[in-house]
Amino acid sequence: MRARRIQASDSKTNVSVKKKPAAPSQLVDLFLSVAEQLGLRSDREVADLAGATVENVSNWRGGAVQEFKPSTLRSIKESLGIHIAMLRDRARAIDGGTSMGLVGIEIEEGASPSDLHRQFRERVVYDYLGHRFLYFEPQGAVAWETLIGSGYEQERWLRGVATSLEEWLDIRRDDTGRCRGPIAQACGMEARTRARGLDVISLGPGEGGKEISVLQHLLALERTSSHRFAWLTFAPVDVSVPLLLSCATGARRAVAEAGGGARATVTPYCADFEEGRLAFAQRLPTTLASSDQGLRLVLMLGNVFGNVREEESFVRQKLWSLARPGDLVWLEVGLRPKSVADDPLFRLTTAPREETAAEAARRLLLEGPYRRWEAALGRPQSSLEMRVWLREDDESSRIPGSINFCHDLVIKDERRVCTMLYSRRYNLESLIVWLERMQLRLERSMIVEDSKHRPRVAHLLLRRT
Repeated sequence: MRARRIQASDSKTNVSVKKKPAAPSQLVDLFLSVAEQLGLRSDREVADLAGATVENVSNWRGGAVQEFKPSTLRSIKESLGIHIAMLRDRARAIDGGTSMGLVGIEIEEGASPSDLHRQFRERVVYDYLGHRFLYFEPQGAVAWETLIGSGYEQERWLRGVATSLEEWLDIRRDDTGRCRGPIAQACGMEARTRARGLDVISLGPGEGGKEISVLQHLLALERTSSHRFAWLTFAPVDVSVPLLLSCATGARRAVAEAGGGARATVTPYCADFEEGRLAFAQRLPTTLASSDQGLRLVLMLGNVFGNVREEESFVRQKLWSLARPGDLVWLEVGLRPKSVADDPLFRLTTAPREETAAEAARRLLLEGPYRRWEAALGRPQSSLEMRVWLREDDESSRIPGSINFCHDLVIKDERRVCTMLYSRRYNLESLIVWLERMQLRLERSMIVEDSKHRPRVAHLLLRRT
C-alpha cells in the first residue's frame, strides 16, 4: 500500500505543466520600442541596429532571452547615440522637402560670403588667387552654370557617373560569395554581414548633378538589397551658397521621392575644403561610430582634384583627415590626350580668334570677381584679358605626366597677372602610381569618352590604406 502511494505521488510529479510564454524583459521591450520609433520594424533592421543576428531578435521578441550580452549592449548604445546625434542635426535645419520650403546650410567660420570678400581684398595684390573666388557669389554661380550648359557635354559626363555606379554598387555575388561592386561590398550589402552607415562627403559639388545621381543610386540600392544602411548622410561641401542651395534642394527632393525616411539626411556645409578647418567633419555620424559601423565615401567629381593649388599638400593635409584608413575616395579627373591639341582647352592657348559662347562664359567667370571688387570700391573698370597657357614640369604640375591649363587674369593697367584657376590633365598610369604613394589604393576605374570617342575623363575609386 505504501509503495503504491509513493508511485502515485511520483506519477503526479511527472505531469508536465504548460508554462506561459515569457514576455520580453523591460530593457529588451524598451529597446524594441525605441527602434520602432526610429522606423526600424523588421527583424533584419533591428538586428543591424544592434549588431546582432535575425535569430537573436526573434528570441528577444519571444522572451527567450531576457538580457543582452555586454558586447551587444555596447553596440546598441553606440548605434542609438549615432541616431540621436543625427536627429539633433535634423532638428537644427528644417528639411527642404517640407511644405515650409526652408533649406538649412551650416556655414563654417571663414567661409561665409563676407569672409571670402575680405580674403579676396587681401589677396588680389598677389599673383595667385585660386578657383574658390570664381563662383561664391550669385553672379559667379550663374556664370558657372552657364559654362556647364554651353557645349560642355555635361550629359555625357553624367552618364559616366551613372555607368560607374551601376558597376560599383552591383550586389550580385562573385565566386567567393561577395558583392561584385566594391562600394556595395564595403557598405556590408551581403547576406551575412551587418549593413554599415554611410557618410557621402562631396567636395566642390557645384550645382550637384553628379552627386544627386550618386545619392539616387544609393537609395535605390536599399530597394534591391535585403539590407538597409544603418544611416545615409549626404554632406555637400562648397564655398558657393547659391550652388549649395541648388545641390541640397535637389538632394532632399531625391530623398523624399525615394522615401529615405529618418536614416537619409542631407546637410550642406559652406566651407573651404582646400584651406579651411574642415570642422564640419566633427558633425558627421562616422565621427561617433567605430570603423566597422560606418564608412565614408569622399567624392571629388568634375576634375575638382585637378583644380587645387598643390595636390600633395591637399592630400596630406585635407584628404587624409576626411578619408580614414578603410574609407573610399572617388576622384573624377581629366585625362591627358595623346595630342595636346585635341584637348578642348588647347584652342584657348592659341592666337586671338572669334570667341565662342562657352569661351565667353569662361572669360566672364574669371573676370567676375575682379569686376565686382572694383565696383565695390568705386574704382573705374580696368582693362582685363583672360590668358590660358599650358604648363608642364613645373610647380603647378608636379604629378609625373600631368599638364596644367593655367587660367590667368591679365590686368593690363597694372601690368600684372593673377592666376585664377588650375585645370590639369593627367597621365592615368602615372597618376595611379602617385596615388598609391599617397596611401590611396586603386579599387576600380572607369574611362569616359567624349563625343569624338576620345578618352577624356577617368573615374577612380580608391581606398585609403
